[in-house]
Amino acid sequence: MSTSTARIILIVFFAVFFMGSILSDYFIGVTGVSNSYDLKRILIISFVMLVVLFISWEKEVRIAIPSRFTCVTISCIFIIGIISALYGQHPFWSMLELVNFLLLICLFFILRFCFAVMERTEVLRYFFVFSLFFSLCISVKFLLFLLFHFIDANPPNLHSLVFGFMNVRFFNQLQVILMPLLCLSFYTNELKKFRHLAMLAFSFLWLILLQSEARGVVLAIIVSAFLVYYSVPTSDRKHFTHPLLTAIAMGTGIWLVLIVILPLFIFDNDIWQLRGGSSGRVAMWLYILQDIPQRIFMGYGPMSFAWEEGKPLLNAHPHNALLQFLYEYGIGVFLVVTVWSLLKLTTLFRNIKQTQEINANTVIIFALCSAWIYSFFDGMIVMPLSQALLTALLAINCQHYKVITVHIKWRLLATIVIILLSIVLMSSLNHPELNQAMYPRLWLTGLIDN
Repeated sequence: MSTSTARIILIVFFAVFFMGSILSDYFIGVTGVSNSYDLKRILIISFVMLVVLFISWEKEVRIAIPSRFTCVTISCIFIIGIISALYGQHPFWSMLELVNFLLLICLFFILRFCFAVMERTEVLRYFFVFSLFFSLCISVKFLLFLLFHFIDANPPNLHSLVFGFMNVRFFNQLQVILMPLLCLSFYTNELKKFRHLAMLAFSFLWLILLQSEARGVVLAIIVSAFLVYYSVPTSDRKHFTHPLLTAIAMGTGIWLVLIVILPLFIFDNDIWQLRGGSSGRVAMWLYILQDIPQRIFMGYGPMSFAWEEGKPLLNAHPHNALLQFLYEYGIGVFLVVTVWSLLKLTTLFRNIKQTQEINANTVIIFALCSAWIYSFFDGMIVMPLSQALLTALLAINCQHYKVITVHIKWRLLATIVIILLSIVLMSSLNHPELNQAMYPRLWLTGLIDN
């Protein structure tokens, strides 16, 4: 693959995010899809299917093979997932969940294939520009919607100021990765000319975090920042914290003016509140811990939590990645995934200490750690765009994996399989077994009609 082709694929990947979010209303009308959530899923599936078909005809395809431990982890998820699906109550939908994860693995190899023919600095530059432009677009629309609410004297709610997302939490899942990526301009020489603009974008994203009451994202970013802070050399700690704290202070100040003080003169009451409690998450987590002993070894089957009748809330996922693996795949997969993620993060932070300087790799580790922590409070591993962006981040981080050349006959076979699986996945949209409860898991109508 030529460098220009890899760039085109990467640009199309970024375009998918704009079509599925900021421009979603326009594309919903064109495609005839009923909602933006399903549009996001369709765009990601279509991207993987079409790019795999395109790459299969390349003269040479070289893919990076993850470490043996990672391969064992992935194999455990799929092998136990298949067995658990066969013994579960909804084997068809469990298999679709595994197919979706398989497509994400394909997305990983696609992006890793593109990154291999591009300079790493160029790849990071593309992701920074995407993060900056995406953040600025969201911020401008946020301010415009806030202005419209002020003009109409119509108090906004949590979800009415972020355009292109059915639920503001779907955007929060992207924020937790986009905000650290904006820090690339602070530690990359060729991006330093954008640092003031990046700091402004970071400030507005922080404003959106506070307005949307995304406590999990705030916690994830702060805890990740502390972990990075204590990993970098003492002499570089001020260099790390100064731009970050400046952007946070700016964002908090703007939030106080626009969300706390100014609305008091326009609406005569607060438009924000300090939320207490767990929004039902703790109750769901306790329910899992109480219910899992009955199927502790194999779990209840992939995606089974979406249709569990006795759970405290109707959410289709438990808002905790590890507990989701525990409930749906069993104790074996839960332990493997937990150990894998902890060891990987430990290795990444050890690399920061060994590098003895803050660089672009530090920022990637910052973003990965933030996403990992937030996955304990939300559906990072469930929603389409957050799945894709997290996959891209993992692909960026993989620099030293063994590379093998794939023979054309295996490429063609893999292409046929991926296309068929994508078609099966697409065909489940508006499936007659799904009801209109609107609790998203695979599609927006994510519950079986009992």
